Amino acid sequence: METSMQRLIEQFPHQLQKAIEMGKNQQVTQPNHTIHNVVIAGLGGSGIGGNLVESIVSPHLQVPIIVCKNYDIPAFVGKHTLFIASSFSGSTEETLIALSQASDAKIACVSSGGKLIEIAKEKGYDFVQIPSEAPCPRAFLGYSFVQILFLLKNYGLLQHDFEGDLERSVSFLQEKRELIHLEAKRLAEIFYQDFPIIYADTRLGAVITRFQQQINENAKQLCHTHLFPEMNHNELVGWQLESEHYKNIAVLLVKTAYDHPRTRLRMEICQPIFEQKTDKVFSLYAEGNSFIEQVLFLIHIFDWASYYLAEKNGVDAFPVDIITHLKDELGRVAV
Repeated sequence: METSMQRLIEQFPHQLQKAIEMGKNQQVTQPNHTIHNVVIAGLGGSGIGGNLVESIVSPHLQVPIIVCKNYDIPAFVGKHTLFIASSFSGSTEETLIALSQASDAKIACVSSGGKLIEIAKEKGYDFVQIPSEAPCPRAFLGYSFVQILFLLKNYGLLQHDFEGDLERSVSFLQEKRELIHLEAKRLAEIFYQDFPIIYADTRLGAVITRFQQQINENAKQLCHTHLFPEMNHNELVGWQLESEHYKNIAVLLVKTAYDHPRTRLRMEICQPIFEQKTDKVFSLYAEGNSFIEQVLFLIHIFDWASYYLAEKNGVDAFPVDIITHLKDELGRVAV
């Protein structure tokens, strides 16, 4: 059967369920030293899973967690660090180079195979091998972020009952399927032939960045995101020119029950400012009974929206030829 982005997005709830079962069966070895910090190395469709985990666990984790999206790692990485290398393909050069610098840390790898799993087996690192159902890392966010959550739990760093929230999210996404498609089609219509600007509370940073990435890769168009309250200290001033400068901009305000109350107030104050410059200002309210439910509800809407936007743009959502070209060119030069 030919792989299509439509089929991959449809399978997201099922993927989450499989990921939960995999997480429950993880086998890890306990660290020899107390973990004082967590570093997750990953980029693109693999890296955003680390950002999503960070947003979920930040109110519960007692040690700092950062996501590294570079060749180099922080100087503090050492024997008290849990270093998680996440690469769907197992061949992401930035992640492999970062991993090579983290040998003193407690290391776990998340990948479908490739060099990363080879290194893990050779060095005796813990690893989770996720299914390789299609060469499309962004379509397997469910596997990557769920495995990282379970790694944090299995290393004794996370006592929060995220498992129940994940299980309920699977049912919730299936229950809300019709609404999800309606909202996704609405967003595709809003953003068609316009430049999307998406705003949300800081804790939603991973979610709207994921939407930006999906618009980039699936719909093959540009998008911009920023977060409250930070945008109030810089970007807001960029809305002071005459309306003609904003005629091709469509603004989406993403809201959840977990936004900071002062952030809600800031959004309320700023919305009329945007509306004075463009008549395309819209809001989307997350549904769900937990932060995880609301996050996954939004992610599933946004994935479908990017697919429907690809249809309207007349492009195939699956291939990312320009990234393939970049990797081919990089491959001509030895690391």
